[in-house]
Amino acid sequence: PTQKPLALLDRIVLASTKKGDIVLDPFTGSSTTGLAAILHERKFVGIDNEEKYLELSKKRFKGLKK
Repeated sequence: PTQKPLALLDRIVLASTKKGDIVLDPFTGSSTTGLAAILHERKFVGIDNEEKYLELSKKRFKGLKK
C-alpha cells in the first residue's frame, strides 16, 4: 500500500485530464485519486480486490456530498 496526499493527486489529475474525462485507477485503495477526479469534474472508475478499502472509499465519497 502507498499513501498519497490529495494535493498530489489533484495536480496529477489536473495535469493529465480535462473536465468530463474518465480517470481509471485499477488499484484504487481508499480512492484518493477518485476524490481528486470528482472534485475536478472528472468521472472515476476505481477497482480494488480488498473489501475494506472499497468500504472506506464509499465512506469518503459520501463525505463529499455533505
